[in-house]
Amino acid sequence: MMMDACTAILLAKATILETASNTYEINLTDYVFAEVMAGKPKMFQDALLVERLNKEKKIAVIKYDNDRIDKIRKDFNMAKGEASTVAAGIKNNCAIATDNRQGRKAAQTSNMPLVGSIEIVVSLFKKNKISREKAVSALKTLQEEGWFDSYLIEKAMEDLK
Repeated sequence: MMMDACTAILLAKATILETASNTYEINLTDYVFAEVMAGKPKMFQDALLVERLNKEKKIAVIKYDNDRIDKIRKDFNMAKGEASTVAAGIKNNCAIATDNRQGRKAAQTSNMPLVGSIEIVVSLFKKNKISREKAVSALKTLQEEGWFDSYLIEKAMEDLK
């Protein structure tokens, strides 16, 4: 899957990014990687974790051409990182992991498989990669750190039962 910066950062804060990287093939574009690494000088844990997972080859960083990115940016009014994630997902025909409203719209318009942080948490639980307690904790972190409507978190909590 191609993952944008917000999703990678939220999953890192929820302490399940490493488990996700052991379960799924996670790719970041070079733009997204740079966006996450901007937190490294401040010693942000999410940046340090993404860097380590990249060095351990659990998260790959790929380069992508600007032409498709620029078209997606214009068509859907989004930042370069999210646009590069969608463009790379389309090019590589793989799922797009984003919580960004415009990114989700672009993925859906392009008929691409789409997941978000919440779906990844529930999926890891259903695959028995994390415990129910860990999943609940991760969802609470997503609720505190993210911009999710409370009904989405509530629905995910129901899915854990």
